[in-house]
Amino acid sequence: MRRGDAMVDVKKLLDSARQAAGAGQTREWTASGVQVGRVNLGSVSVNGRQDTEDFVRAIQALLEAPDNAGQPAPAVVPAAPQEASPSLSEAIADHLGDLERRRLAPDTITESKHTLRIFLATTGDIPVANIKANHARTFLDAIRWWPERATVRPKYRDLSVLEIIEAGKRDQVPIPSAHTLNKHHQRLGAFLNALVNSDLLGRNPLKGLKADLDTSTDLDTGRPFTPEELAAIFEPQRFKAWASKAPHRWWGTMLGLYTGARVNEIAQIYLDDVREVSGVWGIFLWKSGRGQKIKNKSSIRFVPLAQPLLDAGFLQFVEDMKACGHPRMFPHLPAGTRKDGTPNGKGYGRQLSRQFGAYVKGLGIEKGTGFHAFRHTLSTMLAEVGVPSADIAMITGHAVRSDAPVLEKHYIHIAKPTTLLKRVETLAKFTPPVRLERYQERQFAQALRSNKLHP
Repeated sequence: MRRGDAMVDVKKLLDSARQAAGAGQTREWTASGVQVGRVNLGSVSVNGRQDTEDFVRAIQALLEAPDNAGQPAPAVVPAAPQEASPSLSEAIADHLGDLERRRLAPDTITESKHTLRIFLATTGDIPVANIKANHARTFLDAIRWWPERATVRPKYRDLSVLEIIEAGKRDQVPIPSAHTLNKHHQRLGAFLNALVNSDLLGRNPLKGLKADLDTSTDLDTGRPFTPEELAAIFEPQRFKAWASKAPHRWWGTMLGLYTGARVNEIAQIYLDDVREVSGVWGIFLWKSGRGQKIKNKSSIRFVPLAQPLLDAGFLQFVEDMKACGHPRMFPHLPAGTRKDGTPNGKGYGRQLSRQFGAYVKGLGIEKGTGFHAFRHTLSTMLAEVGVPSADIAMITGHAVRSDAPVLEKHYIHIAKPTTLLKRVETLAKFTPPVRLERYQERQFAQALRSNKLHP
């Protein structure tokens, strides 16, 4: 038997075609000049499972036909044994193990596990070689009915995946946000691509569905604090009564206002992240391998300390903390852990976020407006005085890739002097209607002695 000008082992090809058909791993191919014994088949095209099965039957019949009796048997080269296609549950377990070996963020692994749990329930535990576009469509239809926080809400948490989806339909739950739906699509796509790259699946069936939703014109649901709200938050007597209990309440809140940093970025600061570069004191917000985490590459940055922070005694506080001997700036904040003591990926910011949220709720600020509003406040106020988005991004770490400088991993680039002056000038234009309370030397000495400190 020939394909073009090359001899093809008939039995080997026949065995391979049988195995491919049995495992559902059939791909299109064409052979010319195909001849079995005295029979010339000319050009043969095979496309899909049915074609493959027909081809197997036809070649088998020709090999067994009387006309071919006495013909020399084609040379037989034993076909390499082909492993059976793993089940979907097995492939998911392998994929999650690969994510852990890559040391991805625990949140990423947890979210992938959630997505693939739903996909397994809607698809069934089939061989992964049999995954088709319709399985992806069924999954995408199902997540439309997934209730928000279903796994922790009493109404849903004890139900199976399919029962939760049916309950969501009965309850007519709101459509998840485009961001949530896109994240499901991306996590499933990563899994299917891994199967393709491992030769366990012919192609990614999501590729032809174009299921990503356009979020480019979605309104940002967050908002800045109003001037009146800022005045209430930093009202001297009220603020001191709340913030004097722990340094993260005092300085974490002030840093949130004057850096626009995310709550976890502030909560995870180490004392040696506070440095002077070219005469400018500031904070490196980065991931340096000590339990710190960042959102993305553009989040790595050096933020100068605004003058009101310096005037309020921030550097004196840093010196006091160094004398305390703890490496972190806010040691009362724990990193989130699972029951077995391993990190849960939530980072150090959870308690600060909750404590500040309770504080502003007591001021009558509506639920849902919390620490992140500082980020909106700084960005909005700077934009209102004409600061370009690229300059704001150097402070906040927003990804304005076409304008803002590419931030590298090493601080000598993050804090490059060519942009340092621009950052200082940018922060000088931020003038919220508040007056920061002055820090007193060793103000938190008692709290640092009496309260539990976390690594």
